[in-house]
Amino acid sequence: MTSTRHRVVIVGGGAAGVELATRLGRQATNEVVLVDRDPTHFWKPRLHELAAGLLGDGEEAVPFLAHGTTHGYRYEPGAIRHVDAEAKQIDLAEVHLPGTDELILPARKLGYDTLVLAFGTRVNDFGTPGVLEYCDMLDSPTQAVQLRRRILALALRTAGDPSVKIRIGIVGAGATGVELAAELHHAFNDMHRYGGLSPATKLEITLMDMAPRVLPAVDPRTSAWAQRILERMGVHVRVGVGVKSVQQGSFTLSDDSHLPCDIQVWAAGVIGHDFVTALGPFELSRDRRIVVDSHLAAKGVKDIYAIGDCAYAAFSPEGTVVPPTAQAAHQQANWLAKALPRLLEGRSAEPFRYHAKGTLVSLGVRQGAGEVPSVPKGRSIPMRGWLAKMLYVSLEQMHRVTLHGYGRATALWIADRLRRTTYPPVKLH
Repeated sequence: MTSTRHRVVIVGGGAAGVELATRLGRQATNEVVLVDRDPTHFWKPRLHELAAGLLGDGEEAVPFLAHGTTHGYRYEPGAIRHVDAEAKQIDLAEVHLPGTDELILPARKLGYDTLVLAFGTRVNDFGTPGVLEYCDMLDSPTQAVQLRRRILALALRTAGDPSVKIRIGIVGAGATGVELAAELHHAFNDMHRYGGLSPATKLEITLMDMAPRVLPAVDPRTSAWAQRILERMGVHVRVGVGVKSVQQGSFTLSDDSHLPCDIQVWAAGVIGHDFVTALGPFELSRDRRIVVDSHLAAKGVKDIYAIGDCAYAAFSPEGTVVPPTAQAAHQQANWLAKALPRLLEGRSAEPFRYHAKGTLVSLGVRQGAGEVPSVPKGRSIPMRGWLAKMLYVSLEQMHRVTLHGYGRATALWIADRLRRTTYPPVKLH
């Protein structure tokens, strides 16, 4: 039987998409459909932990089928290929059994009354030769697990020879690069403690960036403190240097020097997915993100919105662009969940306004760094050490509360603590 309710189709199950689907589904006033190529949601800020082996496969994954059944939305598997704004339908690609050619679902069309695009972005290679061929990236759980297995294989291969160094080069000294470097240091210590593998002293991590300092978005004093923590771990920090090209086993830097590496990771910036240019009649920014107005509606088309990393929102009085971060995705999903029912009824809604809540990064088990806005506004309060780490951990708990409610989020937090008393802190598989 065909539903007569207004159908809201959300494409992308990242932080923005799944939070919006959860909130709209709970309202039970519209038919809500969430489309994603993957069957589960994973909170992207924790990908570096998955890559370092501090999280197991599927440990933090939220299955869309079960979650949607509980929270009032329907999951539709598939990757989006095209948007027909006139016919108000999207084209979805075939779905195959992972790792095989066995067909699960054919290519198909899905109609909508309102469409919300929330499919994120990918790491920006800036056109640098060799990046896509030779570098690992952290855009998805699949990529993170692949990187973890490569690191573990290298640790196993060299465990018997204390003279062999494990060389890892990370391009990008923003949050992802800094967090990955710190977590890898702690992961290697745990590998040695629990598995008798290579200690962290065998690890040679080089963190590179064209920016003049690590974490360039935070206060210079906090940036300098974070760099000192990294250097105490043995991380080599090279700032003010770019990468001209990447070859298998080495980086060619802007000063024409070569940096040999066993594992090469690219974590520098974001850009819209390649398919966006042929997706539909959208106005795109220079970095291939969908330009939206003050109500997060895609410009030039009707009944289509964009939120999260894939949205280019530059409508504030200052003209600043909303950053592609998890906190921005959370705020946009929350705003649209409240505003969309009003807009669908023809009523007005206040425009979206982004409120920066600061920046926090993890520097291992007990350390964090960043800053939070002060009251009155205009200044920031630096956060360092264990307090910054606690605030960082609380961000995921807030995401869990949005998805599951306070009771289940608390139960998951307790389960995490119990699991850590039973299993080794690093995954050796």
